[in-house]
Amino acid sequence: MNTNLPGPELVDVVVVGGGPAGLSAALVLGRSRRSVVVVDAGEPRNAPADGMHNYLGHEGLPPRELAAIGREEVSRYGVRVLDGRVVAASRDEGHHPRFTLELEDGTRLRSRRVVLATGLVDELPDVAGLADRWGRDVLHCPYCHGWEVRDQRIGVLVTGPAGAHHAGLFRQLSDDVTLLLNGHHLEHAVTGGLHARDVAMIEGAVTEVVVTDDALSGVRLADGTVVELDALVVAPFFRATTELGTSLGVPETPVAMGDVVVATAAETDARGATAVPGVWAAGNATHPMATVIASAAEGTQSSAALNADLVEEDIALAIADRRASYREPGAWDERYAAGAAVWSGRVNPQLPAEVEDLTPGTALDVGSGEGGDALWLAEQGWHVTGLDFSHAGLQRAADAAEAAGLGDRTRWRQADVRTWEPGEERWDLVTTHYLHLVGEEMLRAVPRLASAVAPGGTLLVVGHHPEDVGGFAGDDDHYSMDDLAATLGDGWDVRTALVERTGTGHGEHVVVRDAVLRATRR
Repeated sequence: MNTNLPGPELVDVVVVGGGPAGLSAALVLGRSRRSVVVVDAGEPRNAPADGMHNYLGHEGLPPRELAAIGREEVSRYGVRVLDGRVVAASRDEGHHPRFTLELEDGTRLRSRRVVLATGLVDELPDVAGLADRWGRDVLHCPYCHGWEVRDQRIGVLVTGPAGAHHAGLFRQLSDDVTLLLNGHHLEHAVTGGLHARDVAMIEGAVTEVVVTDDALSGVRLADGTVVELDALVVAPFFRATTELGTSLGVPETPVAMGDVVVATAAETDARGATAVPGVWAAGNATHPMATVIASAAEGTQSSAALNADLVEEDIALAIADRRASYREPGAWDERYAAGAAVWSGRVNPQLPAEVEDLTPGTALDVGSGEGGDALWLAEQGWHVTGLDFSHAGLQRAADAAEAAGLGDRTRWRQADVRTWEPGEERWDLVTTHYLHLVGEEMLRAVPRLASAVAPGGTLLVVGHHPEDVGGFAGDDDHYSMDDLAATLGDGWDVRTALVERTGTGHGEHVVVRDAVLRATRR
């Protein structure tokens, strides 16, 4: 048992399966500085084979040596490999995928993503002695092991539509190929072509593999006849190991050759993503006919797409953290105290347009920050109270007011609009621009702001259009000005509008849309 077990922390990815696909995926993710755990049951499909082939740079390498090399390589990048079997998995309910996986020994892993590189099982025909020779001199793939049986006496056992196909492929490698029909009927168009290539055909059911001195020497038919052979080609049924994926809701799909189902596979899109958010799959679990190098390539490709998926989530989480910090006084105190001005000092663009028809009186600027709007209102003749939850921001605004000679027209009050109550005081204008509040918080705050408006006074709320903040808005951030207007009740004349203006973003001029709510108390 591996004693280097991961702690209870949430890792980025758990890869289930330590074959070529799983380790290739882990390598890509480890090199991308992801925290990765590979769980390997140690039952590679190609374990009986002496060597693997058509893997450039590793031609003829024993499969277990490739696995050992892969484990060493991924460990260089912090990937942890656990020897064990995942026996259960569950997906948490929530906005972002989160998984809990349980190993046979009771170890529990938590991850953001799961890669199913669980491979497949070769289901062999029920022929006595055949399974014992599998991967040695009973073969299925001309590209995996065909060269090793070149020029030998090769029998091809028909188990389905792949039989005739295999006969043609192995005929390329040997002049002595026999098609064992095994009770199957082939169309004349097929048999005619094989006859033309001098492929022999034998009727009768195959019942036993004959072994002499630990080597296949032929097959026995039901009538007792022995057909002398050096190698036997069999197309198994490729059954993907999808139980774990199925438990998570990943669909299993049949793979057909013509009208005959010859395999099953975990269903994925072209990137390797399954229909279950956060679950990916690669290798023979998704493509049963893939060779070792193809499985490794698929692990590489799918993990790159998976990493991009995690990047998107990382950005969303960072935005959520940043937006959460915007709602905390301490974060703004640090920001305002850092030295340079956070905002431009200019008035927000919709304020002059919306108050130009109002007679200056008393005004409350909620979320006044460094005082740009409050000072502009004071310059227009208003007596302004600036309200903000940041002491540093209010101090910066007060200093700016004194420097501008507006100290007698401004006062500053520290309060959190989420809990602030206006008491008995009323203002002719209550205004707020671009408050960093999520939807529910804003829906609760607006009625309190409205209660601070004097009879005949104006409430002005300006925010960004939800579509313009795009990924910077979470599901609970969105609200419309009509939603806010609905919180006011009777006694108001309400206007909502969407106003376009030109702003600057990333050095370019962009169209910005402001959502505006203006309400006058009757």
